[in-house]
Amino acid sequence: MTTETTNETPSEDVSGLKKNNADLKRERDTWKQRAEAAEKKVEDTEDAGDELKTIKRERDNLKTERDNLVAERDTLAADLRNTRVDSAISAAIASGNVRPEMVEAVEAILHRKVQYEDGEATINGKSIADFAKSYFGKDGAHFVRAADNAGADSQGNSGAKAVAHSMTKENFDINEFTMIQLDNPELANSIAEAVGRPDLKSDA
Repeated sequence: MTTETTNETPSEDVSGLKKNNADLKRERDTWKQRAEAAEKKVEDTEDAGDELKTIKRERDNLKTERDNLVAERDTLAADLRNTRVDSAISAAIASGNVRPEMVEAVEAILHRKVQYEDGEATINGKSIADFAKSYFGKDGAHFVRAADNAGADSQGNSGAKAVAHSMTKENFDINEFTMIQLDNPELANSIAEAVGRPDLKSDA
């Protein structure tokens, strides 16, 4: 009896393999697409990170530039303010006929009193010129040259004595007093008596 053999594969087995191959290919393509999408996201994130760093650098540079401009503006504003105040004080001293040897002292006093707000320099709510006019006529009279100084000298008196002072206990200023004492001890002694501070008197 003869037995026959065959090498043919059933058609259903071939179709099953083809289906499995197709499924594997689709799955492979899906994972490939996912991998490419993930890689693109990484690249996009890196690009975004670099762009963010660039933006931060530019922001920091602009901030530094702004700070420098603000500092320069403030310096120019301060210079302008000082120039205006110096000019106003110099004009007031010239108009007030201040004694030459007392000019620096008066400048220091007025500078200490000045307030500068909204581009306006004032002293006690008045312009520097208006304040100086009233100041030299009263509290600061001892800084002003008196018209009759020469006559007083010719009579054997100190010219400074002819200059009245108006310091009282209420308006006494130790800084002004010290300046007067250095320049005119006799006048300073009379002021010390007037304000009730004999301890401040010196040997004239």
